[in-house]
Amino acid sequence: MASSTGDRLKRARRLVSVQEQMRRAAEIALAATRERAAALEADRARLLAALASSDHGPMLLEATAKRLRGLAAEATAIEAEAAAQAQAVRERGLARKRAEALSERRADDHRRETDKREDLERLDGLAARLGRRDASLP
Repeated sequence: MASSTGDRLKRARRLVSVQEQMRRAAEIALAATRERAAALEADRARLLAALASSDHGPMLLEATAKRLRGLAAEATAIEAEAAAQAQAVRERGLARKRAEALSERRADDHRRETDKREDLERLDGLAARLGRRDASLP
């Protein structure tokens, strides 16, 4: 019985470790998406600055407007992706917390099982000693 509580405790601890790794992976993906969004914004700013400072601005207006629309569409897609990834990070964090709670419960179960087994062993030892004394008494 104690080995099964020990096995359950090991599995629960492994689950906590896996959940933590998955949360970290989700955070890394979110950070990469946010970096892509920042790079897009920097491209947009550079494009607008180049358009504003160029003597050929009016001639480049149509091409610049098309590129800005493309950047805006890409930025919208990246924002949606970032929102989904942020939700995934939250879900992974909650899953990790649930796994930690499970692990704590399994550790408590294992501790109680171990204490129970030790108490029974002490009682058996005490009963054995008392049984031997009674046999030696007249």
